[in-house]
Amino acid sequence: MIRYIAGRFLQVVPVLFGVSIVVFLLVRLIPGDPSVAVLGSRATPELVARVRDQLGLDLPLWQQYLNYLSHALRGDFGISFFYQANVWDVTIVRLPITLALMAMTVLISVIIAVPFAFISAVRRGQLPDHAVRIAFTIALGMPVFWSGIMLAYLLGVKWRLLPIAGPGHGGVDTLVHLLLPSLTIAIAIAPIVVRTLRSSLIEVLGSDFVTTGRAMGLKPRFLTLNYVLRNSLRPVVTVISINFGYLIGGTVIAEQIFSLAGVGSLLIGSIGTRDYAVIQLATLIFALLVVLVNLAADVIYMVLDPRMALAR
Repeated sequence: MIRYIAGRFLQVVPVLFGVSIVVFLLVRLIPGDPSVAVLGSRATPELVARVRDQLGLDLPLWQQYLNYLSHALRGDFGISFFYQANVWDVTIVRLPITLALMAMTVLISVIIAVPFAFISAVRRGQLPDHAVRIAFTIALGMPVFWSGIMLAYLLGVKWRLLPIAGPGHGGVDTLVHLLLPSLTIAIAIAPIVVRTLRSSLIEVLGSDFVTTGRAMGLKPRFLTLNYVLRNSLRPVVTVISINFGYLIGGTVIAEQIFSLAGVGSLLIGSIGTRDYAVIQLATLIFALLVVLVNLAADVIYMVLDPRMALAR
């Protein structure tokens, strides 16, 4: 397993290299000039040319990328045009909020999905099954920004149950502030998890080892947790890891709606100010998270099903 994990970590290098090339080229297709964004629209052409020279924007594109790559390999990701500070210092302080938001979203999605998927699978073809499928199909069609605004109005403004803005003051207060944005994203993720888990549960409930367990007189709780649920979770892990990019997109939107100082809101703001260095680092961080989540999914597979570890 250690050799396998080490090999997967080595695969991170070419992935990040490819992402860096794509992002480097794409950010330079954003309309507007970073020099004008720094100086303002009334800056003289001479001053704009001087700033472009200082920022290295007048160099050929390939030379700009080689300069960026050589500095990035030394841990220097450049200076933010807008914040006038080291881009690493600007970005890394926002990462804990984003990670906490993603973790809470996955947790809430699973908490919502497991009971409803189990009810739907056990009552397959009956009224509860149809109700669950219709409800989560409707939830799947709701955009994150719309459900976020509706939840903020209902739970935050009208009923005053949860705070609707800001990251809180740390600890439990931060978790409370993240509950509403996490629920917003979870509403978009949970339908996918419910659909996958329901199909997996139906398959497992009809397998021979479950029938044997019932015949042996195993307690329903033990049979459900150790036989049914554990053997049904592998597809759920796959779905969450595959849809992690969708989760990142929802996180970016939720951070904007609920005024959270995370990497997603920083990325959106930096696109508006043409802050190339921040955009590149934020995108690399998100790409690294996707790779690490897929690696974690492989490890979880081995924990849920030890036969996969033997096969490797």
